[in-house]
Amino acid sequence: MKYVISLKCRIRKAVVIAFGLFSIIFFSMGISVRADEPFVIVIDPGHGGENRGGEHEQYTEKDLTPIVARAMKEELEKYEGVEVYLTHDIDMDMSIKDRAMFASEKNADFLFCLHFNMSVNHNLFGAEVWVPATGEYYSKGYSFAQIQMQEFLDLGLYSRGIKTRINDRNENYYGILRYCTEERIPSVLIEHCHLDHPKDQPYYQEGEEQLKAFGIMDATAVAKYFHLRSEILGVDYSDYTVPETPIPADIVRPDDTEPEVSFIEVMDIDEDTGEVTVSVDAEDSDSYILYYEYSLDGGESYSELNEWPRPEWNTSLQSNTFTVQVPYDQPIDLRVNVFNGFDLWTESNIISMEAIPDPERLKREAELAAAREEELRKEQEQLQKEQELESADRDLEVVMPKEEVQEISVEEYTASEEDTQSLLFVVIILGIILLAMIFVAFFMAGKIDLLLRDKKRR
Repeated sequence: MKYVISLKCRIRKAVVIAFGLFSIIFFSMGISVRADEPFVIVIDPGHGGENRGGEHEQYTEKDLTPIVARAMKEELEKYEGVEVYLTHDIDMDMSIKDRAMFASEKNADFLFCLHFNMSVNHNLFGAEVWVPATGEYYSKGYSFAQIQMQEFLDLGLYSRGIKTRINDRNENYYGILRYCTEERIPSVLIEHCHLDHPKDQPYYQEGEEQLKAFGIMDATAVAKYFHLRSEILGVDYSDYTVPETPIPADIVRPDDTEPEVSFIEVMDIDEDTGEVTVSVDAEDSDSYILYYEYSLDGGESYSELNEWPRPEWNTSLQSNTFTVQVPYDQPIDLRVNVFNGFDLWTESNIISMEAIPDPERLKREAELAAAREEELRKEQEQLQKEQELESADRDLEVVMPKEEVQEISVEEYTASEEDTQSLLFVVIILGIILLAMIFVAFFMAGKIDLLLRDKKRR
């Protein structure tokens, strides 16, 4: 009898040990033990019905997200071991809570909510992923989001990061994350890009195929996270390394403080081109530096936002050097704002600079001055020639004989008394000669007349 009891005890111990080993293996293998159970994926196209979402130019968010969602679903269904559902596949009004309840009814392993972004001032750009802020839902959401973010980076989009957001009740701000967490469903909200920024528009405005590419990209991130394989696509992510994210003990709150450091120096001024090279030191110990903008008027107006150099999406370099074109002939008060990953900013010191003279204006002024100088030179040459001619005339007067160049006074031309008598004598003689000639002429004429008369008588 004792032997039988002892045998039963051993059997019970063996069963307990076997069950314990099975449990250890089950939990250590995680999601891989579900090879025979399909993963249930629910895709939620953001907005719908009267809830149009973001609108920019001819694009409306509620029209874009279904295209991405259907392409994501079609791509995921090419993988083995998954069931994929859309919260809605027609344009309809559907509450956020109903979307989470739909995922719960399907016993979803994950819900992916798809969106496109816009900003109040139309100045933000890039892609971001919002995750739940507590427990394993943060851990799972953050691990997936890292894979998704790498897909965005590979596509060429700028990363705005992986973030949490809390409302004034210490709950997830975004309803889809809040309700999914209440239903014990891991979830993320994916903002693909900004509809209203020129840097993001090339990623969705070239046609429907770009939107479908977003869906395929999202499906690839999901396949990597769940270690899926597809004979149709010829890919196998069974050995893909999913980033590990520890389960937080408390709420993971967003960074609500501005960057601690924003300091600028002018490194170089090129007066020929009007380019100023600026060095900026910036630091945010709670997150990272995301953007910078600069002002040339001390903060009255600013440039568009620019990317801050970041080796990884969640880190940033402490310093950044950039070149800015400044207007000529205008004094400058240079200031730089730096923004962290949660769009909070800090102003830098102000550097006042004297106006850089416009090279084109200086060139025109130099040309005008040269033309005026040439004109003056010609005038001086002409004046000099005239002076030389006058000088030559004066020299000629000096060289010529005195009697030839001196003027004869009226007195010198006044006849003397002797000259007058001589002249009178000459006149008398000429008068006598003239009278004699007249007398001879008359005498001869008389003679000729007599001869003619005599001839007639004969």
